[in-house]
Amino acid sequence: MSSSRSPAYNEYDDGAEQWQPMESFRVRRPRRRWLPWLLGLLVVALLAVAVGGLVVRGDINPGHPGALVALTIPTGASTDEIATILAKAGVIRDATVFRFYIKTKGGVGPFLPGQYHLARNSSYGSAIAALEQGPPIVYQKFTIPEGFTVAQIAARVGALPGRSAAGFMAAVNSGQVVSQYQPAGSTSLEGLLFPATYTVRADASDVSIVQMMVSTFDDNVANLNLTQAATTLDITPYQVIIVASMVEREAKLDQDRGPIASVIYNRLRANMLLQIDATLLYGEGITDPNQIDKSSNTPYNTYKFKGLPPTPIANPGVPSLTAAAQPPSTTYLYYVLINPDGQTGFASTASQFAALEAEARAKGLIG
Repeated sequence: MSSSRSPAYNEYDDGAEQWQPMESFRVRRPRRRWLPWLLGLLVVALLAVAVGGLVVRGDINPGHPGALVALTIPTGASTDEIATILAKAGVIRDATVFRFYIKTKGGVGPFLPGQYHLARNSSYGSAIAALEQGPPIVYQKFTIPEGFTVAQIAARVGALPGRSAAGFMAAVNSGQVVSQYQPAGSTSLEGLLFPATYTVRADASDVSIVQMMVSTFDDNVANLNLTQAATTLDITPYQVIIVASMVEREAKLDQDRGPIASVIYNRLRANMLLQIDATLLYGEGITDPNQIDKSSNTPYNTYKFKGLPPTPIANPGVPSLTAAAQPPSTTYLYYVLINPDGQTGFASTASQFAALEAEARAKGLIG
């Protein structure tokens, strides 16, 4: 009987009498238990990247800016320092992300120093644009009336935000600003700061403000030709300004400025004491005429010392400067307030003056 042979068999070289079938077998492969963990980690990583991207995108463009906040970018501050300042103020959410954002953008800056008002939760683009443009220019406006002293001007300027009267006075006395009418050796700018309305940048220095006021004075006085006027009056241009300052403090009405100036010049020529209360008020640093000490040794005591005081006693305007430079020709030696509206009465003799004083006293205008 014939038989078929299985594909799996043993065949012996020595001619075994029959073949023996081999046991079937299979290869055992190791189980891949780590694969689920790898897939899990990959999913977590992808989620982290996605969430991180959303967070960074939210930092870059928050979408809802908040209230404005004031902050200062110092001169010379680095990008890292600026990022920290912005983050602390709440303008941006994360300083590190902001720094990275700037590096990836390229061509950003320079950032300008100064005072800023930026919105909280600003987009990085808007914050960068604001810093590149620089802080908005803020102006300050103030008015100096005619007849203000330097001390009064300092108080007015010092009341502005970020300024002080002491700082302004320091600028006045620094010697950095000099008027062309200031005599050699004088350090006083009293009388040389022009009374007007000024508009200045909030970051302007006090010295620059003083310079502006002195330059404005020079420009306004240029048309008066003080040099020629002083020559005619046989005094110096600075002394014309001193006379103008006394006129400014004594006259209540424009119509009386010229005559008051003529009284001052007439008494100087007659070698008489000027006897002007305003000079004593200035020298003694008071405002009440009833408190004047006519025996004081201040060089501004025109009841005791002849001639003009050493400096102006106020900062005169153009009408008083004009009156001092171009006084009318009169014989007046005296004047006194005779009407509540400020009108002044003038006299050429002592008896005339006594009559005017009696009239003023009867009206309660003088003590």
